[in-house]
Amino acid sequence: MLESIRGRILEKRAGQAVIETFGLGLKIRLAIPAFLALPEPPGEAFILTRLIIREESWDIFGFITPAEREAFDILTSVTRVGPRLALSILSSLEPRELAQILLSQDLPSLSRVKGIGLKTAERLLVELRDKAPKLAAMAGELGEIKTEKRSQVLDDALQALVNLGYTRAESEKAIRSLKLDPEADLGVVLKNALKALNL
Repeated sequence: MLESIRGRILEKRAGQAVIETFGLGLKIRLAIPAFLALPEPPGEAFILTRLIIREESWDIFGFITPAEREAFDILTSVTRVGPRLALSILSSLEPRELAQILLSQDLPSLSRVKGIGLKTAERLLVELRDKAPKLAAMAGELGEIKTEKRSQVLDDALQALVNLGYTRAESEKAIRSLKLDPEADLGVVLKNALKALNL
């Protein structure tokens, strides 16, 4: 129904962006990697989408890669896994990592993701076992988010953690606890910072 949106970014905040297209301002909800990959306003963006229609709301969820959208689709196919929980999972796990966890039936790694309890993790592993190979094939083509300045990576990671609801103090502590390579990718920093916060 709504496969993609191209337009000018009016606003970016707290895991969502407002995109202007054909005179309309559309609010798009995004996982952290997709949110951080978007340019700052008033940059142009092309976003893959899923429209979720419910009695009380129409919500648009956005993705940068086909693999991210495929991961969202398979996650929301699981009983009691809604779109917001799916975005939370994709904020902690890249599609490639999610596929590896599903293929290896790695219950401990999956149950450590924020928002997933042991029972939900078990249900995900059982219900998505057959869908993991397709996701793995798509995710194998993914590149990683690159930035030129390490300081900018840390600033972006700190802001993303604060947007997720962590305090600035605990976010800074988690980032400082990481042994970062000078060429650290934003996705790697976020993944390891979230693991540190969830220990």
